[in-house]
Amino acid sequence: MTDSVHRLSSRHLRNVRPIWVHEPLDRTKAFDLLVFLDGEFYRDQIGAQSITHDLQSRGEIANSLVVFVSHESMESRQLECPCHRPFADFVARELLHWIWKRYPAAEKARERVLAGLSYTGLAASYVSMVYPDRFTRVISQSGSYWWNRCSLVEQEARIQGAIPTAHHLDVGNRETEVDLQHSPEVRQEVSQIEGVRRFRDVLLARGASVKHVEFDGGHDFEAWKKVLPGALRWALPV
Repeated sequence: MTDSVHRLSSRHLRNVRPIWVHEPLDRTKAFDLLVFLDGEFYRDQIGAQSITHDLQSRGEIANSLVVFVSHESMESRQLECPCHRPFADFVARELLHWIWKRYPAAEKARERVLAGLSYTGLAASYVSMVYPDRFTRVISQSGSYWWNRCSLVEQEARIQGAIPTAHHLDVGNRETEVDLQHSPEVRQEVSQIEGVRRFRDVLLARGASVKHVEFDGGHDFEAWKKVLPGALRWALPV
């Protein structure tokens, strides 16, 4: 199980980051597309490459092309992931076109899934709002919908029409802290679990398909690792 490693230069973000690609088990057959943001976290802390490979091998998820996108640096992550339009442009225009050029069948994939955790869970939903035709499903693990006083929740509530992207939203029942000062510029006034619930409610009110899971745990990699297989079975049905 060897992934190929590439480097993608972004005109929108003005930086360069690693991209890891795990090819479908069977390239002669149709395959779906699964893109993980926070590639380092999903690979090094959660072991998502082994999880996706094993699920495909057992026939529990669809034959899929799996792409892991680096967050470049923690400084870049703090800037780019909370509802940053250039980041949405990077994912929807540069990254996807880079994938489609190398794997043309991915553009016509039945399911095109974007996954993220915490800040990148928020980013995945933001990308799907700005570019609703790019991804069919979003997996958001403990998404930081509290950011900027739940501004993404409010943006979604103001948009007219149905939401075409289905969402899998999970969050821990211990993610209840409020009034956290993450940095001099970023204050969390709403708990993680409350932010996710508010976003869920807005999606449901607009007729979106939502799978909402509240797991027994907190804001940590071990919890997300346990929940991820179920989210993948939902996102990539056989």
